[in-house]
Amino acid sequence: MMSSMSRHGVYHRMGYARTRGWITPALVLLVGAAATLFICQPAEAADLGTGKRIFETTCAACHGSNGRPDPASPLTQAFNPPPADLSDPLFNSREPALDWELVVKHGGQVLGLSPQMPPQGENLSDEEIVSVVAYIKTLADTRAYPPGELNLMLPVRTKKAFLEDELVWGSRYESTDGEDEWRNVLELERRIGRRGQGILELVHEDNGQESELEEIELGYKHALAWSLESRYLLSGAVVVAFPTDDAASEEVIPYLALAKELSARSTLQTSARAVLPIDDVDQGALELAGIVHWVWSDWPRRVFPALELTATAPFQSGGQDDVQFTVLPQVRLGLTRGGHVALNLGVELPLSDQLYDYRAHLTLLWDFADGGFFQGW
Repeated sequence: MMSSMSRHGVYHRMGYARTRGWITPALVLLVGAAATLFICQPAEAADLGTGKRIFETTCAACHGSNGRPDPASPLTQAFNPPPADLSDPLFNSREPALDWELVVKHGGQVLGLSPQMPPQGENLSDEEIVSVVAYIKTLADTRAYPPGELNLMLPVRTKKAFLEDELVWGSRYESTDGEDEWRNVLELERRIGRRGQGILELVHEDNGQESELEEIELGYKHALAWSLESRYLLSGAVVVAFPTDDAASEEVIPYLALAKELSARSTLQTSARAVLPIDDVDQGALELAGIVHWVWSDWPRRVFPALELTATAPFQSGGQDDVQFTVLPQVRLGLTRGGHVALNLGVELPLSDQLYDYRAHLTLLWDFADGGFFQGW
């Protein structure tokens, strides 16, 4: 997200390409994304009866018969940290079933969790592990909570649909003839209720001559619709940007974000975002973005490649279609065993007549709901 000073009137001074017909590929992107909502992915069959039997004989001693550990139990008190409360709907919903299957099979330490959680891979078949995890998912009423299976990897430009408890630092270096620029954003995201998230962003820019806090952004994101069977999540958000420069305009920035699992090894995320300066809405713009990740491994601490595309157009076009296209190849590196601390690296290349040569992006994220920053390295 650009700062107010760099956005105000930016869509004219940055030399957008006069590219006719840009709406067609943008509509293709949106229609293609919408079509994927109706593609259902086959799921491995689970037997809840078998899962319940395994849970009662193997898991209940530590996690409790209803998924909630008994704090008075000497066995519970012997664990540090204590066993997870599987009956908590927020905790239960935000954890992907695949992660729990890895923990049941290989033990807690494989994802940086408690080493006291023993592996069951030699005692249970893969089908039995799927069944017991499916049963564990029934121990909490999670129908009003977006499922963690749709918590996809963080893109650089595309807005994310899933609701987070996360701290993100993003840094961007822009190479421009005569004036290179560093831009840093610190973002705090916090879950609110069952399907909401609060957003706080601090934006700092340094062009080699001036270095200052550019703006403060406050926002709210809400999960609108989802389906675990069809593997999609749709969210909407509104962010308000308050510039530190009195001469710059405040901006209202609404957006829609879609997350979609295309297959067991690929995901799609798209977003549509409008930048609306309060003083002059005509100086605003519309941004469409989309990214596909190749999720080639079940293990979070791997390198996952992705390709992201963006198209940004000002509301005022001077009678022609002014649009700025970019392509942004990137990789995500899971830094911890559970992937709750990760690094994104990418290079954004202009596909139209932009003034900058390229942008280098670095993003460090910490999902603090899943553990401390130094846990599981």
